[in-house]
Amino acid sequence: MTEEKVKIKCTKCSQVFRERAQKVRNGFQTNCQHCNRLITFDSASEDKNIRRALTSAKEIRMTLDARPKTESAMAGSAGDRSQV
Repeated sequence: MTEEKVKIKCTKCSQVFRERAQKVRNGFQTNCQHCNRLITFDSASEDKNIRRALTSAKEIRMTLDARPKTESAMAGSAGDRSQV
């Protein structure tokens, strides 16, 4: 199963926490779970931790979006073989 959460490293306290990839998008805001600093996700940010989290979240979402198509295609071909 694909991991649906992305790791986020807080620039202020350097602690890592996780957030659902579906939430982590441009404009999303969350508080660090350790120091409570407000983190705003912006792809133009100079903070490499924010850019890395956005990139990881996008990759996870793309993988999750592609997975159901692959599973349904496999189920369809398995069904075809059982009817032969």
